[in-house]
Amino acid sequence: MPPFLNTSQRVVPPLFRHLVLWYNAFDFRYFDKSLFSDFGVECPRLLTRAGPKRKAEYFAGRLAARRALQFLGCKTLDLPIGDHRLPQWPLGYRGSISHTRALAVSAVCQHDHYQAVGIDTETVFTVEQCTKLTSAIVSDAEWNDVIRGGCELAQTQLVTLIFSAKEALYKALYPHTLSFQDFSAAKLTWVCDKSAQFQIELTCDWSGDYSAGTHFTGWFQFFDHTVVTVIVDGSHK
Repeated sequence: MPPFLNTSQRVVPPLFRHLVLWYNAFDFRYFDKSLFSDFGVECPRLLTRAGPKRKAEYFAGRLAARRALQFLGCKTLDLPIGDHRLPQWPLGYRGSISHTRALAVSAVCQHDHYQAVGIDTETVFTVEQCTKLTSAIVSDAEWNDVIRGGCELAQTQLVTLIFSAKEALYKALYPHTLSFQDFSAAKLTWVCDKSAQFQIELTCDWSGDYSAGTHFTGWFQFFDHTVVTVIVDGSHK
């Protein structure tokens, strides 16, 4: 039987030297519940009735986080679901987890390096999805600013990147703000496909610490028909 994990690897984001990224590419068709016990990953009660696809995604994400924590020398590898259904990270560490149907990713750091961490991964949108979703994700002005900045990504890649970058920002800030935001609450002001960086700015107040005009520089990577985006608050000015 082919392995559940196709690849399991550390990725080094040049923009964030204190951050450990871990990618697990997987095939949920080969998932077996015994993998939880084999790798020491706890299966939470809320997944008891979930199907194999959902369990596979959860397992691959938690395993990515565990391997990132191990790389950093963390001895406590349990990641229970805490308040607001967020991962409960070991004392002294913080991170973020995301997945598609075939890729799970995690970004982890020691807590004194960054105050917030967000990672997101999305399967690149189809042309049909772009037609349906673009207006809800990005304003005309925002789109024009990014294009004028010289971004040469294909439209499907760029729309997916903008969507993912806003998701990564939300994942980074939600543990601190506990406030829900829509896509208009932030805007991308610049994307450089050559350096794989982008800049994103809050368009309204998210909390006392994160007010309108706060901006962040993020990093992205296209990986096997997906995009991965990463944001930490150490890059805002």
